[in-house]
Amino acid sequence: MTTKSCHLWRRVAGLGAALMVAAGVGVGLHTWSVRHVQRWSGRQDLGWVNCNHCHQGKLEDLPWAKPRPKHPAPAGLAVSPDGRWVYIALDDVDELAVADAITGRVVKRVNVKGGPFGLALHPGGERLFVTLHDSDEVVALDTRNGKELERVAVGMGPVSISYCRTPAGERLVVANSLSDDASVLRVSPLQELARAETGREPYATAVASDGSVAFIACRLAVPTNVLAVPDSELTIINPAGGRLLKRAIFYSSHLAEGIATTPNRPWSITPIIKVRNLVPITQVANGWVMSSGLAISDHEGRIVEMPLDEANDYFADPSGIVISPDGRRAYVVSGGSDTVSVVDLDKMAAWLERSSPQRRHEAIEDLTLSSEYVIARIPTARNPRHIALSPDGARLFVSERLNDSVLMVDTATLKVTGRIVLGDGGAWDPIRRGERVFTKAAHTFQRQFSCRSCHPDGHVDGLAYDFDGDGIGDNLLDNRTLQGVAGTHPFKWNGKNPSLQVQCGPRFARVLMRTEPIPPKDLEDLATFIQSLPPPRWERRHNRPLTPAQERGRRLFFATHTTDGTPIPRERQCQTCHRPPLYSYRLPSAVGTKGPRDVSDFFDTPHLLGIGYSAPYLHDGRAKTLEELWTTYQTNDLHGVSSYWTKHQLNDLVEFLKTL
Repeated sequence: MTTKSCHLWRRVAGLGAALMVAAGVGVGLHTWSVRHVQRWSGRQDLGWVNCNHCHQGKLEDLPWAKPRPKHPAPAGLAVSPDGRWVYIALDDVDELAVADAITGRVVKRVNVKGGPFGLALHPGGERLFVTLHDSDEVVALDTRNGKELERVAVGMGPVSISYCRTPAGERLVVANSLSDDASVLRVSPLQELARAETGREPYATAVASDGSVAFIACRLAVPTNVLAVPDSELTIINPAGGRLLKRAIFYSSHLAEGIATTPNRPWSITPIIKVRNLVPITQVANGWVMSSGLAISDHEGRIVEMPLDEANDYFADPSGIVISPDGRRAYVVSGGSDTVSVVDLDKMAAWLERSSPQRRHEAIEDLTLSSEYVIARIPTARNPRHIALSPDGARLFVSERLNDSVLMVDTATLKVTGRIVLGDGGAWDPIRRGERVFTKAAHTFQRQFSCRSCHPDGHVDGLAYDFDGDGIGDNLLDNRTLQGVAGTHPFKWNGKNPSLQVQCGPRFARVLMRTEPIPPKDLEDLATFIQSLPPPRWERRHNRPLTPAQERGRRLFFATHTTDGTPIPRERQCQTCHRPPLYSYRLPSAVGTKGPRDVSDFFDTPHLLGIGYSAPYLHDGRAKTLEELWTTYQTNDLHGVSSYWTKHQLNDLVEFLKTL
């Protein structure tokens, strides 16, 4: 063998030895990694998992924690008593815009901090009352110069506001969407007189013309039995003092975001979504999962639900409604279909008068019925949400929220006369483009619903759904929030979808949309929008000092021993599965919550950011409250060791969880 050959063989042997050492090191590292995971999770069933399941980054690095572009998206509208000015709330940019109602020219913008959302004018036109959704206040502005006159604290997340005169004086009724109540305010001086409990997420208010009753439409159903038909509430109060008069229900309906009263009939009319969440999703193709309608209530809370859709076309996500001064027409905006529906109320009343009680009860299911009273459909730009009329009823104003504009319509001809331009529409912003996809019903079969129909504002609708891929009645799944979801992959309750693109792509088309998948570019924008959604009220809750009760709850959450010193098994410590800062280690877990129709014990571990705002709980939504997780549905301490907790300790833990 030559010297050159010897050197070659030595190199080969050295390389082989190095590879063997590397392989040995690799096997050793893999073994160490698996044992490390099993030790710190307490789960011997786990193999190799990525380090970032436990060693997570900072919340500040997530997309929703970073600054995003702001847009002058119109929210609430009000028209001056003389019909000259239109007032427009721009909650995203903390402004109020004033526009010429004839020419559409914006003449003034006023800074109004706190997320201005709902508007109500004093009959004299000199004062404008504005709900501040982010700061939980109502402010009174001087319409002549835009200066603040007064402000008052109300409940959490005020949205809608209505003015009325009562025998006891002038009043304002405010829907507080996040504290599930309504504030009754004295107008002068601006003062809260009462706070009435409502249903879940009150979102719209209206008052009878004589000031005798006020109606508060609630957006979400109150969680009850997971297999119960979901009913949302129409709360009726006396606006003079806030006394509760009636809790009426919208049967199998929710997402009520607008309400109006008629001047010539004892009616309130509320746009609703008729939801049939317990019907298998296969029925999307038959039009049996969601449809839009109008709920007509008298002052006693007797309700009839009428269809707004047509047999082969739907008008998804109805929200704002306004009624003409003579009470003969209603105008209803549908944010998912970009449409204003014009309803002849005389024709609707005539149908109701000649129909039997049984026929009225079944009316919402008859999609051929809308042709009796819907006399026109007016197309709009993207996502109309709010609507207003001039005092004489001649001009209609529609907020095109995702187009940064307000549409102007001549009600005599039903023709568009112009637009109030507030911004450029934001087509350059991928988050704005993604929100357009999110709110667009055109991606679903016959435009039945949009992503927003189940995730209002990217959050929850509080319902569980029957997905046909699992068999009829099997594996009912709670609808999870999308707020704060960035960084918490994989998705779906079984944890099988590795990204939002997979979650919202072909699967969404096959199971839910029953149409072609969302185009790839739109899908990327949609994922960008969803990842931009922060947890509920994050800026207000983040880094706030804990109360003594919340601090006690925090110590209980991170406890490694019971109060008598007994060690808690690592796999049953709260912090093991719900590891900060996301409060999830993003792995499936079995915690004793398998239902009688479930096929697996293991479910994806949800993150806990904003958990206090996302009832109900567990994979099928059977727990109505956080307390029920441990008082009703705990099994042998599998869902954390809780058997040693006192009632007061459980209360402390819940208080801490609500801070996350």
